[in-house]
Amino acid sequence: MPRYTYTAKSQPYETIQGEIEAESEQDVITKLTQMGYFPLYVKAKSLYLDKENIFRFRKISQKDVVLFTRQLSTLIASGVNIINALSIISKQSHNKYLKAILDDVIRRIKDGKSLSESLAAFPYLFSNLYSSMILTGETSGNLSGTLKRLTDFLEKEEEFKNSLRASLVYPLFIFVVGTLTMFVLLVFVIPRLVIMFEDMGQILPLPTRILISISDSLRNYWWVILIIVFSFIFFLRRIYRSPQGKILWDRLKLKLVILGPVILKTEISRLARTLSLLLSSGMPIMPSLEISLSIVENEILKTEVQKFKQKINEGSSLSSAFGDSRLFPEFVTSIISIGEESGSLEKSLLNIAEDNEKEVDRTLKTLTRMLEPIIILVMGLIVGFIVLSMLLPIFQINLIVR
Repeated sequence: MPRYTYTAKSQPYETIQGEIEAESEQDVITKLTQMGYFPLYVKAKSLYLDKENIFRFRKISQKDVVLFTRQLSTLIASGVNIINALSIISKQSHNKYLKAILDDVIRRIKDGKSLSESLAAFPYLFSNLYSSMILTGETSGNLSGTLKRLTDFLEKEEEFKNSLRASLVYPLFIFVVGTLTMFVLLVFVIPRLVIMFEDMGQILPLPTRILISISDSLRNYWWVILIIVFSFIFFLRRIYRSPQGKILWDRLKLKLVILGPVILKTEISRLARTLSLLLSSGMPIMPSLEISLSIVENEILKTEVQKFKQKINEGSSLSSAFGDSRLFPEFVTSIISIGEESGSLEKSLLNIAEDNEKEVDRTLKTLTRMLEPIIILVMGLIVGFIVLSMLLPIFQINLIVR
């Protein structure tokens, strides 16, 4: 049972504070009144509400949120009321953090708040898009259908993110293994061989001297290298966190030769899919654009969407607003225009999202296939240089002996 902190008057000039267990705030007020107190302040005491950092460390994954949404949709569609549905999901959940959140949501609903308001209390878990969709479902009276569409949307988003991660795993693995191999050779293997070379008393070849210098620098000045690297990272983070720095970085990302179009198509697909979801739920275009701003990560694209809102307020259509932007391809504008004319704008936006996702997937797969041999070649050349530099003095000894 939830615990509440309270402040109440026990006598005209005496105020008391304490804690009490109750089902809801109203229950607390009733109990205090029966005890002869006059309640002044009542607040739920939750051990989890202030621990936002717990959830940032992915104690509750996106898969947990998707599963919760699908279960809630199924239960509500079966005629179970919201409180009972949340209680069933909470009891079945193996994640103690999600269980604590759901128990708190149940308490808020018992206190008279709606499901959307209760979920909005956890913005780091349930986004603005999520709570807005729930509010739309509550308003339209079709909460189960809204939850079903929201589940499909979240699953598709998670699937798209997983495909992006999967495309980069193998090249990253090769790079990490190659870097570790070079580090072990330079720091642990080469110093042992240097002792043997010094005993020879011969002038070492230039590649060997260069390699020994690099090895000595890593062993003797590793702390300087770490300071420089961490200072550089700290400096970049400070720049990125500033408004001007983030705008500059986002503009630079869009201008990259290969990754720029991939980033742009990724953002367009997310924007189009979100707009499609909101419009299909019956939300007007202006609120849909406002909510969609929260899922756009690139500041340059955010500025463009803000301009869309202003142009639509002035009487322009969505297709003309997209058409006036240089960032969005003409293909996107044409599909949106066809959707507006046929009355199926949400379907057209969904097609745009799926087309861009397929293009991004194809591009990343091609890029991955290109990166793998390039990384292997570069790492092979570096390791080959290290091995050759170690063998040259041995070849030199053989020549002298002969």
